[in-house]
Amino acid sequence: MSPELVSILVLVVVFVIATTRSVNMGALAFAAAFGVGTLVADLDADGIFAGFPGDLFVVLVGVTYLFAIARANGTTDWLVHAAVRLVRGRVALIPWVMFALTGALTAIGAVSPAAVAIVAPIALSFATRYAISPLLMGTMVVHGAQAGGFSPISIYGSIVNGIVEREGLPGSEVTLFLASLIANLLIAGVLFALFGGRKLWARGSVPTDGATGKGDAGFADGET
Repeated sequence: MSPELVSILVLVVVFVIATTRSVNMGALAFAAAFGVGTLVADLDADGIFAGFPGDLFVVLVGVTYLFAIARANGTTDWLVHAAVRLVRGRVALIPWVMFALTGALTAIGAVSPAAVAIVAPIALSFATRYAISPLLMGTMVVHGAQAGGFSPISIYGSIVNGIVEREGLPGSEVTLFLASLIANLLIAGVLFALFGGRKLWARGSVPTDGATGKGDAGFADGET
């Protein structure tokens, strides 16, 4: 069996173990790299370390740390509430606000699960308060996270663009970002239409209480 095929199989095993057990995937991958490198590829420690993308690692650490600072100092919370205030009671825009917020968070460096974890509870609380389909709100948040996930400074974008540059392959950071953004935007539009978006437009505006949407939902007669 070739070293390339062994590497792929070991990578699959690493993903399976890390997702089914409480094991850090990075630490497990380091151990697997040394195992494959020494036992299969006949490399010494220097040869194994030579394949480690140190420049990409520094970028990922810096981007992740920047987002952690933004979350700790309240920037992300301010962003959520400021965006909600822009809705001004227009219920149909709330799912799109959540889409844009999650996309903005992943675009500036948040990993998708972290961005979804921040926005989803707020989005679902709005879904309950204003009788918006939870499925619609959830899918808008998830696709928003994917829409911004390949910006040039995002985690996934940095990984892909770094590998493309290092391997000398043709590529465009802007094209990658726009492809993901447009694809997820189109999917979100379809989901919005399928899961009650047209009824939300027909509802118009409802009264809200501040940025968090607390207070009377202001539904029309007969709505729940």
